[in-house]
Amino acid sequence: MTGSAQIQSIWSKTMNTGLRILAAGSYLPETTLTNHDIAAQLNPTVRPEWVVESLGITQRRVASPEESTSDLATRAVHAALRNAGVSAQSIDLIILATASPDMRAPATACIVQSKAGLDQAVAFDVSAVCSGFLFAMTVAASMIEAGMARRAIVVGADTFSDATSWERRDCVFFGDGAGAVIVERADIRNVSGRRLCCNTGLFDAQLFSDGRDRDAFSIARDGGATFEMDGKGVFRAASRAVPDCIEAVLARNDIAASDIDIVIPHQPSRSLLEHIANSCGIPFSRFELCMDRYANTVGATIPITLTQAMEADRIKSGDLVLFAAAGAGFTAGAAVHRWS
Repeated sequence: MTGSAQIQSIWSKTMNTGLRILAAGSYLPETTLTNHDIAAQLNPTVRPEWVVESLGITQRRVASPEESTSDLATRAVHAALRNAGVSAQSIDLIILATASPDMRAPATACIVQSKAGLDQAVAFDVSAVCSGFLFAMTVAASMIEAGMARRAIVVGADTFSDATSWERRDCVFFGDGAGAVIVERADIRNVSGRRLCCNTGLFDAQLFSDGRDRDAFSIARDGGATFEMDGKGVFRAASRAVPDCIEAVLARNDIAASDIDIVIPHQPSRSLLEHIANSCGIPFSRFELCMDRYANTVGATIPITLTQAMEADRIKSGDLVLFAAAGAGFTAGAAVHRWS
């Protein structure tokens, strides 16, 4: 990774807009594969206790051979529409974050548009692997702010079981799933008359990319290829870039780490999230987690986790929500949102 002074030169442009998260929904495949299942049936070198202690993962969901990424995404879209109580025809933008598209062309978002009946929506994919959903959310917020969309659905969906070699030790990292979040423009409402960060609807993001770390995680172009990962390299890159993104977006909005009510993070491992929490001064108890049951669901992790938090009523009006992610590329990002 580059040093922080060099990182500063390639931050994304500042973006501020009023955004409302209307609803979220998720879908997880029916098949559950535990660490013990993998050790007993697929890879005897896997130590289930190590997976729990090091990664915080006990099991994951795996798509059936008949389930494609677009199938998972479509089910998540339907769940989000039900939870929001809005029609598919009210959606005019769909952005799908995925690193496991159905095919090279067309975009999987276009397939989901057809399957979900989103006939009025412009559709395209974003590819930033585990950072993909956060990048896609930022693009959606920008388009809404620019008046190019009124109501968008941002989807994260991946089927990384197709890119997993079950004979290798790193087969335990990933799971399949999808999540969708419906967002629309919000009227900024000042709740204290004092600081921008006290305005409900605030959404601001800090994104980061550094292609010099591109070899830390990769999947070859050939069909049927499996992922190659330098675990230490990924940890090293993420443990520096994510805290830098968090600190930048909080400082820009005059927000202290102690002001954050809940963190909705991408979840590659529990140890990495604990490191990020310690680096940023945010209590780890404020991190919403689901990796124990679903593992790393790549672009789907943040919307699945957000759905869980919303269904459990763990987010209320006025709360400051922090999103954070890191992914291959190398990519990273953080966004702060004042819940409206």
